[in-house]
Amino acid sequence: MTSKKLGERLKKAREEKRLTQRELAIKVGLSDKSISIYEKGKVYPPIRNLLILSRELDVSISDLLTD
Repeated sequence: MTSKKLGERLKKAREEKRLTQRELAIKVGLSDKSISIYEKGKVYPPIRNLLILSRELDVSISDLLTD
């Protein structure tokens, strides 16, 4: 799984919830810049952040990471 593909899946899940990056960031206690970096696939989110994001977006980590 590339960070780019993970980013695309995070973005899709966020958009399905009709959240902006800023709204999601506030809900999970991260910066909107972090959300942007993850969605662009520049870096993998730390496991802790991935857990928080998957819960908020109602998507399993397996769905995010599995090709």
